[in-house]
Amino acid sequence: MRRRGFTLVELLVVISIVGVLMGLLLPAVQKVREAASRVKCLNNLRQLGLALHNYHAVHQTLPPGMICSQSNISDAEASGFTLLLPFLEQDNTWRIYHFDVPWYQTVNYDAVGTAVKLFYCPSNRDNGSISLEAIAAEWGTPLPPWAAACDYAFCRGSNGALHQDWGRIPLEVRGVFHIRPPGDGQGLRLTEISDGTSNTIAMGEATGGNRWYLVADLDNPAQPAIDPLTGQTALIDQSWSAAGVGDRNHPWYGSVFAVTAQYGLPNDPRDEPMNRRPATPTIFGNDPRGDNASGRDRISGFRSLHSGGCNFLFCDGAVRFIPQGIRPDVYRALSTYAGNEILSSGDF
Repeated sequence: MRRRGFTLVELLVVISIVGVLMGLLLPAVQKVREAASRVKCLNNLRQLGLALHNYHAVHQTLPPGMICSQSNISDAEASGFTLLLPFLEQDNTWRIYHFDVPWYQTVNYDAVGTAVKLFYCPSNRDNGSISLEAIAAEWGTPLPPWAAACDYAFCRGSNGALHQDWGRIPLEVRGVFHIRPPGDGQGLRLTEISDGTSNTIAMGEATGGNRWYLVADLDNPAQPAIDPLTGQTALIDQSWSAAGVGDRNHPWYGSVFAVTAQYGLPNDPRDEPMNRRPATPTIFGNDPRGDNASGRDRISGFRSLHSGGCNFLFCDGAVRFIPQGIRPDVYRALSTYAGNEILSSGDF
């Protein structure tokens, strides 16, 4: 009995139908995956919120965003993420970290290179680190070979000043997290958040190491910067452990801080929009006044790979997705803790 096979025309029709079905199903699958990743990202922030509140219960304050003994904060001893390690079941990494010396000292190499899965947004990556070999060769100084990366940042408010004396920043534009010297080592009390913990951002997303977010050229912010060490366009990234910020000669780092504006005050607050591309690097410009009126200092903005906005952790422990179309004045108000703004639930 003769068996009938597919003709060429029938085979092409079948392939076309399969192609159409794949074209219809793939976007749906991608949407489901992104929805799951966004939920996981919110859960990461929720766990960071629990860690912040447990830290506060033990120390009676929130942790500082950065601990630095020098007036030049390009390098510091530790970050707020480092202080949270014991409250995130990362005791082993915390025990080997030496807080009495800067992060880049030899005794901190192992800790600095340790990846913490909770610090990565699932929509961006589940691992990653920053190579420090090129910068070590340029400076002629020993550095850890790698610094584990991070996709979240502490809210610094609506002012990009990077001064060791946080009291120089006007109260109405201050965020919850600041730079403190060793020994002081503590941050804000929850009772000091006069705007209300449910209306004050504690942390948010800071996507790093992704080509979607190139670093802006300081002299032409609409264009990406070229890293002369590699000859390639620079990607913004940051580390939970490499405490410090960039300078005008190395303007490619994001740091553990993020802001909603660089000045925050009238007449020109110099807003820092969510998901800005190319992304603003964090730059220590040695602003002598400490209020960033001169604009020498800059701090990166919040950014994510989620369509249309970012996930944020609020000081009451709640996590929320905020659309990037939020009004700039509302966005600034949410990032400060004592601005006395009046907000309603419909504002964000």
